[in-house]
Amino acid sequence: MKIAITGGTGLIGRGLTAFLLAKGHEVTVLSRDPSGAVRRSDPKARALRWAMDNRIELVRELGGVDIFVNLAGENIGSSLWTRSKRKRILESRLSAGILLTDIVTSLPRKPEVLVQASAVGIYGSRGEEILDETSSAGDGFLADVVRRWEDSTKDAETAGVRRIIIRTGVVLAPHGGAFPKLAIPYRLLFGMVLGSGKQWLPWIHYSDELEAIYFLMTQKSSSGVYNLVSPNPARMEEVCAAIGEALHRPGSLHIPGYLLRLGLGQMAEETILTSQRVKPSRLAEAGFGFKYAALKASIARIISEGDTE
Repeated sequence: MKIAITGGTGLIGRGLTAFLLAKGHEVTVLSRDPSGAVRRSDPKARALRWAMDNRIELVRELGGVDIFVNLAGENIGSSLWTRSKRKRILESRLSAGILLTDIVTSLPRKPEVLVQASAVGIYGSRGEEILDETSSAGDGFLADVVRRWEDSTKDAETAGVRRIIIRTGVVLAPHGGAFPKLAIPYRLLFGMVLGSGKQWLPWIHYSDELEAIYFLMTQKSSSGVYNLVSPNPARMEEVCAAIGEALHRPGSLHIPGYLLRLGLGQMAEETILTSQRVKPSRLAEAGFGFKYAALKASIARIISEGDTE
């Protein structure tokens, strides 16, 4: 198959590019910096400049693509949520979705599938409530961003393109995302539990994330929203304890929520301290089998992979 990916230089994008190439597919990375994108992803991938002023070339070059995967968006955890940062988080997602929809709907031969990235942040903080794909959207900045992110490519459906929305949780990987940050205190000396530790953390192993995306894009019956999270959500204190156990470090100190709010503001409230007990109901119903559903085994594997690379 021919597959085009926006956001191909991010954590998931880099892994998905390598994953698809290893399976023999042709991958085109769409990036504002195509030469840099190839260096950061995989030299076997083709790259095209992703910009509105390059629309004519994009339409011409992407005519034979079977599947588009839209992962583009500013990293929400790379810096504090200043006004300009919040603007970039939103506008980077909307502009990519609008351009992609314009490209897809302009192609004489439409792709079969558009995979739209999303996040469990759409549910907001919901305490002990069990959340699945039928749950309503929540409140807050991230919930609004994610809702609008999903909507940015909805017009592709009108053009007859099957759309899959992947609401991803916290991706646990050895080199990227949240995990290395959580593990730093344990590697240095003594671990820390952020907040009360009782908040639910909807996690997924990096390998399962990639496998789930591939599973959905190749299942002709797949469409609509899917939660990409482990079937076994864990509380923050359980995640931290598993990291400490795998690294043979002593127990954890609690960092009170008010200190996190003082230092990180709204970012802490809507990421670290939020509680989301999310289940992958539709993914399970579709028959997807998780390889890394157990938290402790997954974290031990991630740490061993990171230590050997």
